[in-house]
Amino acid sequence: MHHLSLSLIPRLLIGIAASALILNFVTLLLIGASRSVGAIFGMFPCGLLLLYAIFMPRVHKWIAAVWKRAGAGRTALIVVAVFLVTGIVLTVVETVFMVMYANREAPDSEKPPVVIVLGCQVRDGRASTLLQARIDTAYDYLVSHPDCKCILSGGKGPDEAISEAQCMYDSLVSSGIAPERLFLEDRSTTTRENLKYCKEIMDREDLGDTAVIVTNSWHEFRAQTIASDLGLRCGGAGAPTAWWLLPANYLREILAIAYQFVF
Repeated sequence: MHHLSLSLIPRLLIGIAASALILNFVTLLLIGASRSVGAIFGMFPCGLLLLYAIFMPRVHKWIAAVWKRAGAGRTALIVVAVFLVTGIVLTVVETVFMVMYANREAPDSEKPPVVIVLGCQVRDGRASTLLQARIDTAYDYLVSHPDCKCILSGGKGPDEAISEAQCMYDSLVSSGIAPERLFLEDRSTTTRENLKYCKEIMDREDLGDTAVIVTNSWHEFRAQTIASDLGLRCGGAGAPTAWWLLPANYLREILAIAYQFVF
């Protein structure tokens, strides 16, 4: 009985965690509160984990039986194990860099760094939860660094009433930030376009080549890497993320980072 109860503990923990994540992803997709890629991708491994928890004893017996027979079955198990370990290692490495870049200091420069705020979804003309966090972080930074100019970057998607840049502008101005400190970049649809068009504004307005990028913390590493590729010297001011939005966006970012470095 004691052995049985101990064997049930990992199954219950894995099953509960996988079920909670699946419920979170499904909810986000239904209410449209997050980009679908992370949620859809997340449901696949979580579904496998849930099945593993339910059928754990049978899975272990099957693996042991396949392993005893030399041949293609054992080779397949080795390939799967290598794939899983590689995925885990890459995820850990990417996560470490996400943490390192979340609030990285901008390098010293003759001119004050430009605050670049990256856009995010606008819903019914109002900032989404993720975008509002970026706006609040940008406001705090601009208040504590009154010499800094700011570029608000984000175009208008097909399901958005106004551009993301305009939404951020309206919010910051209504909160007391002087309009003359703000520049709008409202053409971009991707992170690379965000930063490319912002650099064009910085060059045109002679604002220097140093920036502080404001986006959600999990997005800082990829954003700063792209900015460096474009010739910007940058740091970051990471915005917080609501806990219920973190899993899907984190998984989406893991995929995006891997894609960026491969392609």
